[in-house]
Amino acid sequence: MSKHILIVDDCRTTRKLLIYSLKDTHYQITVASNGIEALEKMASCPVDLVITDLNMPKMDGLELVRALRGETLYNHIPIIMLTTEGKEEEKKKGLASGANRYLVKPVSREVLHNQIKELLRGK
Repeated sequence: MSKHILIVDDCRTTRKLLIYSLKDTHYQITVASNGIEALEKMASCPVDLVITDLNMPKMDGLELVRALRGETLYNHIPIIMLTTEGKEEEKKKGLASGANRYLVKPVSREVLHNQIKELLRGK
């Protein structure tokens, strides 16, 4: 059974790059452009892992992560925060909000794949 990944980023180019990076994998991919759209999609389509940007309109990545961690239905889902914000303070905020990993763009395909595999295996 293939795993389902939700990519949440307001930049269409970034969404396309992530889809391309994961194209040779067995993962099923769904995309959303902000946290609100992500929650709407998750309500109708269960996912196994979320990759979210930090800075987005309507609902940013921190708000999305907090919403997911506060909901029993979603609080077990691994979350990778993938952002251009590389400051240590931002990383601490992302991890404190409940993200499992905090990666700074650009990230190599290999690093992304390894992080996804680890989280889906429960590490």
